[in-house]
Amino acid sequence: MISIKKKDKKGFLLAEETLKIIIAVICVIFLVYLLAALYNSHSSDKKLNQAKDILTGTDEDSRSIESIILSLKEGGNEIKDISDPSGWHLYSFVGQEKPNSCLNQRCLCICQKSFIERINSQAEKCDDDGVCLVVPNLAASEIDLKIGQGKKALFLEIKKQNGKVFIEEKI
Repeated sequence: MISIKKKDKKGFLLAEETLKIIIAVICVIFLVYLLAALYNSHSSDKKLNQAKDILTGTDEDSRSIESIILSLKEGGNEIKDISDPSGWHLYSFVGQEKPNSCLNQRCLCICQKSFIERINSQAEKCDDDGVCLVVPNLAASEIDLKIGQGKKALFLEIKKQNGKVFIEEKI
């Protein structure tokens, strides 16, 4: 009599369950990545809108830097407080390095700080993910001020003297 051995299915089931677990983990990781990307996109859009409100005044409740500069009389000054977008920087571009949106003119930009140290990297960062305001009579001083350091607001003093606009941090 020939005996027929039954195949052992325990090893086969173990491989099948392991494959299901690996696929489930990959799906969960993909979903977490997708949610993080959506959140960052929404957060970035919100910060861009805040920066636009500060520079050009799309929000009618607060005075923008542009409206302050336009309304300043010779010898006048005004203080502007900025608390958002927190963690971003206010830059002035008065030298050779400028974002494309400034059209080779002096300008102020609000954007994230570039961590890559290469030529024109900050100008490119502001051009890609930032908001700029052309200020043709901006005085020659390089500004790099962090917005919302801790829970403090950034206070700017905007002055007009001899036809030039000066922007400095008010401490």
